[in-house]
Amino acid sequence: MMDLPIAAVLYAPGDPVHEVLKAFVARLQGDGVDIHGVLQDPAPERGIDAVDIHTGRRTPILRPTDYELDNKVCSLKPSKLTEAGASLRRALDGGAELVVVEKFGKSEKDGEGLADDLLAVMAEGIPTVVSVPVADREAWSAFTGGMGVAVTCEAEALMAWWRRVRP
Repeated sequence: MMDLPIAAVLYAPGDPVHEVLKAFVARLQGDGVDIHGVLQDPAPERGIDAVDIHTGRRTPILRPTDYELDNKVCSLKPSKLTEAGASLRRALDGGAELVVVEKFGKSEKDGEGLADDLLAVMAEGIPTVVSVPVADREAWSAFTGGMGVAVTCEAEALMAWWRRVRP
C-alpha cells in the first residue's frame, strides 16, 4: 500500500472531531500554511453549515424541517454540498499546501457530494485530512483504494502526521 499524504481522522460518536480539526486548522493557519477545505459548523438557526476554511464563507448544507426531524428524513442539500466543494476545486488551482474536509459521509460513500473533488485533490498529491466515522472505515478504504493512513482523533496525532508529510 502506497503512503500518500492522506489522513483519515477516525472518530467514534462523542469524539471531539470538530474541535480537533478546528484547532489543527487554526494552528497551521497561524503558522502561515495555505489551507483549503470545509469544516461543518452548527448553523445560526437549526442545521449545519459547511464553512470554507480559506474564505470563511458559510454554505447551508442541512436545514431540517419539522417533518424531516419527526420522520428521521435526511435533509442534506446535495446542490449546496457541491457548492461547498468550491474550496476543494480552488485548492487545485491555487497551490494549496493542505486540504481538510469534515467529513466523509453517506454522500461521499455513494460517489456524490465532495467525492469527485476529494479524489481530484488526492490525485494531485495535495496533503489531505478527512474525518471518517469509525463505522465507515471500510468504505473509506474502498474509496481511497487503501491509500493513506488512519490517524486517531487527537490534535497531536494530526500534527505528527503533518510533520511527516508537509512539503
